[in-house]
Amino acid sequence: MEYTIKQISEIIGGKIHGNDNLYITGVSSIEKAVEGDISFIKNEDFVSKVLETNASAVVAHRSIEETNKTLIVVDNPFLAFIKLLKVISDQKQQRPRDIHPSAVISEDSSFGDNISVGANVVIDGNTQIGQNVTIYPNVYIGTNCKIGDDSTIYANATIREEVTIGKRAVIQSGASIGDDGFGYLQIKGKHVKIPQVGTIEIGDDVSIGSNVTIARAALDKTTIASGVKIDNHSHIAHNCTIGEDSMLIAYAKLAGGVKIGKNVMIAEDVGVTDHVVISDNCMVGAASNVYKSLEPGSIVWGSPAKPITFEKRLQVLIKKLPDIYKKMKDL
Repeated sequence: MEYTIKQISEIIGGKIHGNDNLYITGVSSIEKAVEGDISFIKNEDFVSKVLETNASAVVAHRSIEETNKTLIVVDNPFLAFIKLLKVISDQKQQRPRDIHPSAVISEDSSFGDNISVGANVVIDGNTQIGQNVTIYPNVYIGTNCKIGDDSTIYANATIREEVTIGKRAVIQSGASIGDDGFGYLQIKGKHVKIPQVGTIEIGDDVSIGSNVTIARAALDKTTIASGVKIDNHSHIAHNCTIGEDSMLIAYAKLAGGVKIGKNVMIAEDVGVTDHVVISDNCMVGAASNVYKSLEPGSIVWGSPAKPITFEKRLQVLIKKLPDIYKKMKDL
């Protein structure tokens, strides 16, 4: 990369304090920056690091008279820096151009303008692809799917039949969307498969990480609302519902029929038992197991998950148990 400070200011906004013709050749954290890099500080707590950093320029929340480094002053430095990183990321990615000759596309599928389809992509019948959609190599998209405008599907993702995905979705490599839900009926000791004939509906601005699995519903639909972010290796079982702007960190596991409300945060390696309801604005701590439904705004942790303040008290008591046992034994 190579930008002048003036060009960067045009991307992120803000007011320049210093040399607007200074050339920037890299981005870095404030601690590891070298000459030629631009970095940022989040708030007042990090001002001292500006005086120590080797970065040539810093995005900051205010002017800093103690330094002679070039600054770009904005209201929210972190958000401004994200804008710059987005531009750099888009430049680094080699977007497929047009439709690769090796792609196999059904004649009755339709496309919007400015479509990019990579090598060995397979798109089955009656699928609708919106405008400005990018599909990287080796992606499979089944029959009767809908992919919204400005979405990106990375290499080796699988989207099976009758899946609807909204606008500006990002599907990372290896994701599997629309596989059969794990449904069996026991008859005389044998497992009889329950056909999974439902669908999946994914809203706008949804991000789905690498190797995420989202199962289709047995009946009706599995629903991922707009703004949801799902981290790598998470599993969403059949007939689950996830509300707007909720976030699931890596290895989150939702059993069948779980309902997640809006603005819920589920930390890494959490398991949620079938048909549990986690209401709006809840937070579930890492490695918890949720066996019972949660009221709105609950903050829980542990296995089984319980109010976090109670769980912390338990952890303190557990650490004291050996000493308590020894004292009781001595008595």
